[in-house]
Amino acid sequence: MPIRKKDTARALGLLEEYCTKLRKPEEQQLKTAIQRVMGIFQSNLFEALLDIQEFYEVTLLNTQKSCEQKLEE
Repeated sequence: MPIRKKDTARALGLLEEYCTKLRKPEEQQLKTAIQRVMGIFQSNLFEALLDIQEFYEVTLLNTQKSCEQKLEE
């Protein structure tokens, strides 16, 4: 199942919301781990990987486009 930008944005929002609810000292380790995941979702590298995946799905897997069209894109 491919990951979409809107899905990652929704996941990021849910993680942020959940993270604000973590206040107890014993939840600090979980909060730190969630913040790391959020940082990954917000990174330029992750965004670039999503762009590459989208290009692959929309362009390279498109059977209606010729090889020439795919090369141009």
